[in-house]
Amino acid sequence: MQRLCAITLIAVCLLVLLSSSQTVSGEELFFPVDSRRARAYLAIPSGDGPFPAVVFLHGGLGSRIGGDPAAVADALADAGFLGFAPIRGSALAMKESVLETAAALSFVTGLRKADSTRLAIVGFSRGGLLAFMSSTARRDLKAVVLLAPARGRGALRRSLVHAKNVSAPTLILVSKNDNRQADHVSIARQIHASLQQSEKQTELIIYPPWENDGHRLFFKVRPSYWKDVQKFLTVHLNR
Repeated sequence: MQRLCAITLIAVCLLVLLSSSQTVSGEELFFPVDSRRARAYLAIPSGDGPFPAVVFLHGGLGSRIGGDPAAVADALADAGFLGFAPIRGSALAMKESVLETAAALSFVTGLRKADSTRLAIVGFSRGGLLAFMSSTARRDLKAVVLLAPARGRGALRRSLVHAKNVSAPTLILVSKNDNRQADHVSIARQIHASLQQSEKQTELIIYPPWENDGHRLFFKVRPSYWKDVQKFLTVHLNR
């Protein structure tokens, strides 16, 4: 009897695990940016949709990619969102990166299975800076998540004065020991304070130190912070 119960329990667990993964499949594709094409990763949940759409902007500079764009897009789709992760060109200056981000958002809102009225953006490091910059210039975003945003070469300072234009609730996440390459804790606090001063809806979570480099917390999709990302997106995209 005990053995039968154990087998039944295992079968139920397997069914739960299988049913929790809603992603049809992820695929690489290209989307237009002015006169060129940019690479991206798209993951769509199973079902007819349309689904809330979330654009993920990775970190890194040049040929380096900070984070795991494909894994984040897959995790978004597993949570019921259409996940889209553009891969920035290796030689893009900040101005060009801003244009590419705008093109990515426009491309996503044109997808048949994307609900353009439920659009969010998530960015890590340099991608977090780009996400914040986008949030000061757009009115169609329903949620913004900044993972250890970077400063850029004066880009953050120039963008902070436009915090009053942000219309979407903003969640800012950073690890307490994220200070090796830059003081990302201070950057996160600056953005949070600017949004607060402008009476915007904002939340800052500072996690305990992550190993010997807090910035690497966001190099992978980890339950310690992903649960907060997923909860925030679920609330503000009205799933």
